Amino acid sequence: MMLRPLKTWIRNTSRALGYDIVPLRDVKERDFAIHLGQLFRFLQIDCVFDVGANVGQYRDFLREKVGYTGTIVSFEPVSRNVATLQQRSAEDPRWEIVGHALGSSRSSLPIHVMKSDQFSSFLAPDNSSVPEFNGLNETAHVETVAVYPLDEVFPVLQRRLGFRRPYLKLDTQGFDLEVVQGAAATLQSVVALQTEASIINIYEGMPGYMDTIRFLNDRGFDISGLYPISRDPGMRLIEFDCVMVNRTVAETFAPARH
Repeated sequence: MMLRPLKTWIRNTSRALGYDIVPLRDVKERDFAIHLGQLFRFLQIDCVFDVGANVGQYRDFLREKVGYTGTIVSFEPVSRNVATLQQRSAEDPRWEIVGHALGSSRSSLPIHVMKSDQFSSFLAPDNSSVPEFNGLNETAHVETVAVYPLDEVFPVLQRRLGFRRPYLKLDTQGFDLEVVQGAAATLQSVVALQTEASIINIYEGMPGYMDTIRFLNDRGFDISGLYPISRDPGMRLIEFDCVMVNRTVAETFAPARH
């Protein structure tokens, strides 16, 4: 208790001098949050598609760290997480919940709900290269969930919500490229996107980071930032968030090249 006034004085003094003191636990996401804040303002993002919402951690990050106040549409198929999201969204009028998954086509698919359900995936877990995920990335039960292509749901949401400059966040545990394959028509309207890319695969049959980046490059997106998510005990990077900007949109802001 006695330290709190001292911490407040230090923080206020440092800010008055043009500096900010950040707890070590927040340093990793701070750079990411600053970049997204700048990117969202620069590109005038007015809607975020939060694909793979779990229980709303990314929404909290946007609201509390990035400072984004616009519309968020969260997609989440796991039933218990959908119930949590619907309850939480009652306090945020600009937060929409869609209780199904996105993929390359309309279907019903079994999803592995993991013991630590942030790992839940349509793909089977493979912890052979990252044994420290044993006990976390392991199937607790399987649910069958509805899957729709983004090309089918995007125009319906756009007509209802009226957004014009959307950002697409993908965190589907190895299924991101399946989502992109179902968004061939939508991608031209996406101003920027974020995908989780893996260097050390933790699911069977998931694409590697080079395949992911190459796939999105070929569809008109260029890298804006790379942000580590996790490392193994040997300090090797396991996965990272890759932020990419629509090339056509970026070139409208860039000065003419000679």
